[in-house]
Amino acid sequence: MPPPHENALKRNINLRHFSLYKQEKPIVSITLSMHDNTIARIDDVGTLPELQGKGYASALMRYVLFEAKKSGARHCFLESSDSGLGVYQKLGFEILFKNNIYSRER
Repeated sequence: MPPPHENALKRNINLRHFSLYKQEKPIVSITLSMHDNTIARIDDVGTLPELQGKGYASALMRYVLFEAKKSGARHCFLESSDSGLGVYQKLGFEILFKNNIYSRER
């Protein structure tokens, strides 16, 4: 199965990658995809472990949300782990539903 970004590019989905740099080093990255310029999706939010909890991801997220809105997005969606949920709620996201993931040893 091809990676999700490869599938998105084949389907001509508007994908944009954003990174926040500190002293010329990327410390936070976010992927934004747009569908029909009205629906935005945030993926691949990542911060270097040693810089987590300092507000860098929140700052970049606010910028990405501004860019999405400027592009015409009326709705924005993302998936989150329980540990990231508080950050997204502070940015105005609301829980739509919770996923349960199950595993079984073989």
